[in-house]
Amino acid sequence: MPDRCCQALKHWFGPDEGEVSFAQTDVRVGGRFHIVFSTLDGEQHDVSGIYRAVQPYRKLVFTWAWKSTPERESLVTLTFQRSGSGTEFNMLHEQFFDIAARDRHEYGWTGALAKLERFLLEK
Repeated sequence: MPDRCCQALKHWFGPDEGEVSFAQTDVRVGGRFHIVFSTLDGEQHDVSGIYRAVQPYRKLVFTWAWKSTPERESLVTLTFQRSGSGTEFNMLHEQFFDIAARDRHEYGWTGALAKLERFLLEK
């Protein structure tokens, strides 16, 4: 992904207004992503994964693993479909280690997607 995309990602990634200090992506099958961010409670989070499927403008599938628990790899699938003058976006994050991990990710993604919506509306 071009550098400008990583810069955009820094504006919306994470559950709250904490800072994204590092974002790197190589969006191709077998490519990796790596994101480091902090949350307002002062915690630092480090997540990375590998792209398993890349269908431009249609679908992304990638693994998801935290640096603190790399053995707990989950899977994220994003799909995009044209809808009127916009795009319909669907997200599935699955294969969680346990219910608590699922719930923490729901909180994180809810916050990040709300920030993404605000970011896109500003554009």
